[in-house]
Amino acid sequence: MKLDRDHLVGRMELVNDYWISQTPESGDAAWERAAYMMGDIAAYEVTGREDYLDRAVDWARANRWNFHDNARFNTTNADNLSCGETYMDLMLKYGIDGDWGPMVKTMEYTVADPATDYWWWVDTIYMALDFYNRIGLHLDDGRLLEKAWRLFLDSKVERGCYDEEEHLWFRDEDFLPDRARTKSGRKVFWSRGNGWVLAGLARTLRTLGPCSPYFEGYRNIFVPMAEAICRHQSPDGFWRTSLLEPDEFPMPETSGTALDVLGLLIGYREGLLGRDSLECALNGFEALDSVAVSPEGRIGWVQGVALKPGPVEKENTNDYAVGTYLLICRELSALL
Repeated sequence: MKLDRDHLVGRMELVNDYWISQTPESGDAAWERAAYMMGDIAAYEVTGREDYLDRAVDWARANRWNFHDNARFNTTNADNLSCGETYMDLMLKYGIDGDWGPMVKTMEYTVADPATDYWWWVDTIYMALDFYNRIGLHLDDGRLLEKAWRLFLDSKVERGCYDEEEHLWFRDEDFLPDRARTKSGRKVFWSRGNGWVLAGLARTLRTLGPCSPYFEGYRNIFVPMAEAICRHQSPDGFWRTSLLEPDEFPMPETSGTALDVLGLLIGYREGLLGRDSLECALNGFEALDSVAVSPEGRIGWVQGVALKPGPVEKENTNDYAVGTYLLICRELSALL
């Protein structure tokens, strides 16, 4: 697959302009729109389009630089925290005059709370793991990095969501092997759930760097997981919604595929993964680019909000798939 920067810029503008035309309102700060806004910022970085930056700023201001559903500054729900990544980018990278107060107050509440069981579903590893570490480093507060590690371990070890044999993750305790199986009796590993984990770990490793005392712990999960993910890629470049049972729902699926591609690209660029992983990612991007993106810029074949493998419709789209596609294009642009 041959890529060039002009192609990537054109695709980013096509996809983002279409999405904006269909969703002109700022929207709330919940996880779906927050996942998109990460991509909108990526599109600004690559294309230089000021209207993309303005869109993110308007969104942050409309939500008062606060986490979703956080009137009391005490939310611990990872889905509510994802917006913080874009807030940080706007203030730290681009000098936008924002308000640190809601985020700082909330994280002060979090580190004072001894509980470490917030992350009972694995999507949280994308929504909050990198954010905890980013804001912890910015505030020079090691308690936040330690809290993130303990929350991660609770999901991995205490809840048993990580399968040491397959190097994949169960979405939550309801999908452990003694509680759920595919129709043919295999373990249930949901594609997008594993994609959230892979991309979340990749972004966290990039944030921490190898000097962090937590780096090796995350790396030791990320690398074998990436290798396992590559083994479950379908010949057409997509990952199906059920990783061990791809024929159960044989249609393409975009959101899990995009998250896998993103995680593999970051892992390769950070020197954690080899050339085979890059080829796997490029095959996935080619599938997304040629099948999922319509001539108008609509990203289709997106599984709707869900928690397990299921059917996918060609016309279905969503914020999180658009945002992840734009993040992929930024990684590829940097790689070039």
